[in-house]
Amino acid sequence: MEKIIDISVTVESLSRIYHRLRKEVNGQLVNEGLSLSKMKILQLITHGKTSATDIKNYMGFSSRTVVTVLDALEKDEMLQRQQSPTDRRVKHVYITEKGRDKLEIAQRTHRAILERILAPLSESQLEKFGEICGTLEANQR
Repeated sequence: MEKIIDISVTVESLSRIYHRLRKEVNGQLVNEGLSLSKMKILQLITHGKTSATDIKNYMGFSSRTVVTVLDALEKDEMLQRQQSPTDRRVKHVYITEKGRDKLEIAQRTHRAILERILAPLSESQLEKFGEICGTLEANQR
């Protein structure tokens, strides 16, 4: 039982760090009309043909949330939707040039904040942390 309690403290600490990071990144990105979630969606759609369902599955959001975010990104001309030529029920989402520019700014901001927050960790600690997170994430699938 002792091990579970120790792990619980570690997980709570990790949660606080993540939420602090997310709050800081969102605070910086709001000036660009973005958020961490919008940045992740723009990253996802840079890899080619993507549908709202793909985004929903990747982000773990409800359909309504995805549509709301896509509407906002489309209104801000950071993405565009096009009807699938093979399935009229599907619209594919593509990033625009403005979206690419905003994404680049967002990624630089995100990277700078991450580097600052993770600066106290050594290279080997960062590698081990990445391995641990990768193992846990792979086990969730």
